[in-house]
Amino acid sequence: MSLRRLALASTASAGAALGAYVANDEGARRSARFWYNAAPVYARYRLVQARHRDLRRLGVPEWIGATLSDADADAAYDALHDAYAMKVRDLVYDMRGFYLKNAQLLSTRDDFVPRQYLSWCKDTQDSAPVEMRPGEAREIAERELASKGHTGVFEEWDENPLGVASIGQAHRAKLSKKYGGKTVVVKVQALGIERRFRADIRTCIDFCKLAMPQHVPPLEEIERQFMTEFDYCAEAENLEEVRSTVMPVWGKQVYIPAPHTELCTKQVLIMDEVPGKRLVDGIRDQFDAIARYNGTSVSDLEEKERENIASGSLKGRDAKQAAQYTKRVNTLLTFKHRLLLPIKLAYNTSPLRLVTGPVNCQPPPKLINLGALLQTLIDVHAYEIFETGVFNGDPHPGNIMLMPDGRLGLIDYGQVKRIDINARRAYAKLILAVAEGDAAECHKIVQSEKPDGFGAKSHNSDPEVTLKLSTFWNDRDTPDVTEGLNLQEFLDEMQARDPVIKAPDEMVMIARVSVLLRGMGNAFNIRLRMAEAWREDAEKLLMRTDPDYFLLPTNRAS
Repeated sequence: MSLRRLALASTASAGAALGAYVANDEGARRSARFWYNAAPVYARYRLVQARHRDLRRLGVPEWIGATLSDADADAAYDALHDAYAMKVRDLVYDMRGFYLKNAQLLSTRDDFVPRQYLSWCKDTQDSAPVEMRPGEAREIAERELASKGHTGVFEEWDENPLGVASIGQAHRAKLSKKYGGKTVVVKVQALGIERRFRADIRTCIDFCKLAMPQHVPPLEEIERQFMTEFDYCAEAENLEEVRSTVMPVWGKQVYIPAPHTELCTKQVLIMDEVPGKRLVDGIRDQFDAIARYNGTSVSDLEEKERENIASGSLKGRDAKQAAQYTKRVNTLLTFKHRLLLPIKLAYNTSPLRLVTGPVNCQPPPKLINLGALLQTLIDVHAYEIFETGVFNGDPHPGNIMLMPDGRLGLIDYGQVKRIDINARRAYAKLILAVAEGDAAECHKIVQSEKPDGFGAKSHNSDPEVTLKLSTFWNDRDTPDVTEGLNLQEFLDEMQARDPVIKAPDEMVMIARVSVLLRGMGNAFNIRLRMAEAWREDAEKLLMRTDPDYFLLPTNRAS
């Protein structure tokens, strides 16, 4: 056999082996599908970025026609969003797993995510397409419980899911009298989802190693944390622990459901039902009520609000300011209604009503005080992070309920992170350093070895880059921080100035909480600065554990 024929035969054999591997290994099939679909999309976006940013930085003159102006780049990006948003949605919904989890995170960033993607990302918070066939969730639950010796557990089962998440779905059920007869919520994990999730994260990490290396270290920490989400017995323990520490202090503001630990398995979690509606549904209902009261449509009302925000006439507030503003508006609306009601009633009993018709005498819908609700979330998560060291790393809107008694129901504790007192103290110092804009101190905390810092490393050890990244992840992402760049361009720029060698792993999940809470605020036109919002809690911790720290107010004053 000639060398050429041998080479061809070897190539064919290798290709056949690879094809057989991909065909028979689900993780490989999913990885191949991701690369096949994602690589061309990424390449087209990167091409626009290169023509808009990179070639201009290199000094390529415009007359050559290779570069793009700001306006041309915006138009090119918009065309790509139109071309790919629905294709990416279909791929995410079909593959689910880690891709659906990422869409949930992006759904909170109205300020960063293009509208074409945002419209469907928001649906992933609580209404992603059902993965299980009808009856499958109950079959899995009953089979899992039977393996622990529990039979005849359910008297009733609502086949319509209460919510569909990235790894499973939740159903309302009624326990049989043998098991107490309570109405409960049953979370059921989809079969094989853990294996798919692991494969998807590795695929994303491999992709980032080639295309966006700055994302690799935090992704690896997220991978470690997400793997705990697949044991519902562990989630039941998380619920018990957080409930026992949070409810005694915050029970008037929030409610955390109690798990039925004896009825939990690795794939099934049974917990008390939280009455009410999801936060996102409550906001939608409020918009619908306001639109009907004003004789308009929800879409018109939303468009008017977007225009007001864009024009600057509807100014952003922090959570406390927004809470006070909403309270004043509700008081004013009630006063106006009571003042005008006698006139309206008189008009409706007069002959004039025959000409123009009766006027609406119903009281105006009361606005949900989103500022107050968001402030509660900020305070509760600060308590978890600084006081107990056990916190929920996934507080997105789909995991928050509006209860009839005015409290917030917190329902998902699959991604609970535990940090020791050293990490809590270091993070408290970082919050003060970020709030003060102290680049040297911020850099010292982030890059000092544990237990004094977070043990991060970067190639150039640039304090200004450390301050910008720490501020971006833990405080705010305003133009003074991002230098007017979009999310990806900003992270690319920071990576170019000072490449990350090791990420501050203990900080990743706390930063995720900050990003999610800020994203929720941005969606409500509430602009949060988390360093200021958490400053008081950070100072309380340091007053107990390191009272001589130089950024504490008492020491700055002296």
